[in-house]
Formats: sequence, structure tokens, C-alpha cells
Amino acid sequence: MRTRVPNTRPVRHPERGSALVELALVLPFMLILLFATIDLGQAVNTRLVLTNVCREGGSIGCRQQPLQESLTGVLVGSARPLDLSGADGRVVVTRINAGNSADAPDPTIAAQYTVGGLAVSSGTGGGSSTFGLTPAVHGHLVFDAEQGVADLLSVTVVEVWFKYRPISPLSNFIPGLLTPDDGGLIMYSRCVF
Repeated sequence: MRTRVPNTRPVRHPERGSALVELALVLPFMLILLFATIDLGQAVNTRLVLTNVCREGGSIGCRQQPLQESLTGVLVGSARPLDLSGADGRVVVTRINAGNSADAPDPTIAAQYTVGGLAVSSGTGGGSSTFGLTPAVHGHLVFDAEQGVADLLSVTVVEVWFKYRPISPLSNFIPGLLTPDDGGLIMYSRCVF
């Protein structure tokens, strides 16, 4: 005996298409959130690398008598994965000596070494009489006639710049988000030892 199969018609589920529509609406926001997280993480990492390079350079530089140009090479090498010697980076190491007599009481630049191709200006130059130092630090480098010597003999200033470029395509869709000059965000760190 044959059993009769009931007439089965496909049951339509209107929920099937709604999941696809929901995905299409949510996916762009999820991608933006993902790309923003990646870029923010990379930017924070870049900033940490610059700060560490700057601190180490100041620490090493203040112990070198006299200051050596090889220090800039050491700093560039320690900044991996950033390329501070290329067009997107710059390192400036400056030794500022204290005034040494009542006739020459003001501090002077004893040595300055630069590496990298990024077009930025050092805060120690530019015709500033304080070399970009705070008034307190500069005051300790001025020769004191009563003591016969300045409070500090010298300071080492290390300045590090890097042009951060986002790795995600998010800045292409939202201009000016992480690239105010439409090419990258210049990050800067400075240490005085």
C-alpha cells in the first residue's frame, strides 16, 4: 500500500531576508569601528616608541663627553619598526653648554646632530635666546658671577618627530580624521637631560 505524501509547499520565512538587511546596515559601522581601533592602536604605539627613543637618547647623550654623532644612529636603530632616518622621521640631538665666564654668561650650543628627512624645525634653534628651554632650566645654565660657575654644566636635548600615516582606509572616507594635513599626523617628543 502506498502512503500518500501530503502536498508540501515551501514555507516562506520572512525573517530570512531581514537578517541580510540587518547585516547590510550594521556592517559599515562595524568596519568603521574596527578600522578606528586599528589606527588608534597604531598611533598610540607610535607615540610610545617616540617617547622611549627620546628618553633613551637623552639618558645616553647626557653621559657622553663630548657628544658623539653616532648617538643619532643608535636612536634611529632603536626605533624599529619606525623609520626615523627616512622622509617621515627626524631626530635632533643638541648639547647646550652653560655660560663659562662673566664675559660670556649665556649658554651656547656645543654640538647638534640631525638625521632624517622630515621638514620640521628644532626647538633649540631658530634664533631663540633660550634654545626652547624653560626659563628655570635656562637660568641654571647662565653663568653666576657670585658662585663663579653656572648651576648646570650642560644639558642634552633630544627631539624626535615622525609622520604617522594611518594603515586603514578610514581616512580616505573621512578626510581630516587622522590626517589634518592630508598626508599624515606629525608626532613629536622632546626630552631635556
